[in-house]
Amino acid sequence: MASMSIRTLLVAAVLASLAGCGGETQGEVRLLAPADLAEDAEIARFERDSGCRVDLRVYDIGEDLEAIADRRDTDVVAGPVPSGGLAHDSVELARVKLRSGVVLTLPRGLARAFDNAAVEPAGRRDTAWTIRAEGDNEDCARRWLDYVTSQ
Repeated sequence: MASMSIRTLLVAAVLASLAGCGGETQGEVRLLAPADLAEDAEIARFERDSGCRVDLRVYDIGEDLEAIADRRDTDVVAGPVPSGGLAHDSVELARVKLRSGVVLTLPRGLARAFDNAAVEPAGRRDTAWTIRAEGDNEDCARRWLDYVTSQ
């Protein structure tokens, strides 16, 4: 008898969590991040678990983040770590010199895609996710921040 009530409670808990976390979309979170920071599998898992749809926009290092964030109505930005802040991600960078003379600075993992190019170390990129006050969906933004900082 006790095991039946525990089983019933567990089923009810699972159904309640599924109703609140998946299936029906509860909103959308618009992210702005550098290349290779938010992976497709990670985004799909978040969407499934939270019920929030993700609209990811990728920016190049050196672009004006605030202008892009304003233009795209971004909710959450992965940008340079503020003074005294904590990095949520740190990536080794590489400088890739193409035969044409063009030089790219990009995450070391992406540099492997350029065959026959000269590759040298180019430091690190530390980023931190921040929620923008101007965002439209604070609930999904907070869920994203909780999700990426808990891994």
